Amino acid sequence: MRTVGGTLAIAICACVLVWSHPLGAQSIRGRELLGLRIGGAIASGAFDNEFGSGSEIDIHFIHGITDRIGVDVSVSSHNFGESIHAEKNIEFFDRPNMNLQIFSVSVGVIALRPVHGRFTATFEAGPGLYSVNAILPYGFYEAQKTDNRLGLYAGAGVLIRLADSVSLNVNAKLHNVFVGTSSEDTVHFYTGDSQARFFQIAFGIMISSG
Repeated sequence: MRTVGGTLAIAICACVLVWSHPLGAQSIRGRELLGLRIGGAIASGAFDNEFGSGSEIDIHFIHGITDRIGVDVSVSSHNFGESIHAEKNIEFFDRPNMNLQIFSVSVGVIALRPVHGRFTATFEAGPGLYSVNAILPYGFYEAQKTDNRLGLYAGAGVLIRLADSVSLNVNAKLHNVFVGTSSEDTVHFYTGDSQARFFQIAFGIMISSG
């Protein structure tokens, strides 16, 4: 009950802070913005059948080029956990357990569009480098197989300004990773596909300079 009460108190304080005084959109020209988001990764198609959904943590940085256009760099960890079919683990790794984790570094163009008052919509897209990691537990130790692959992403979100340099951020991205076509490529072996798609849905906070 204390935890619930504390959470409600924080939420009420945040709402009072957000709507107590109006804040309009700001230009990002020449400004730096740093954000942290957490959330979930939702797989699709054969990738979902083999690994399901997972958790997400994302650190991202924006450099403003014009009033509404910038460059966005994101470093993310997409954690899908254990594979669903143990028989494929044995066939591919000779082990019954395998955890899948994907690290990504993406660089894209981001556009900001003021919607109303303190609300600003964001749209972004670009290429990414994806490190597909199969983690194999061996008692107290872990072995790891890594496939480095290219991919593309596109996303949209909302910034809600709390103060001059602090905003809440809700964001969704679609990632399309080219996972390879060889029987030695981990995700291709499990799914039979040359591409893996998943959605990243996360929320967090962003701090801007200037």
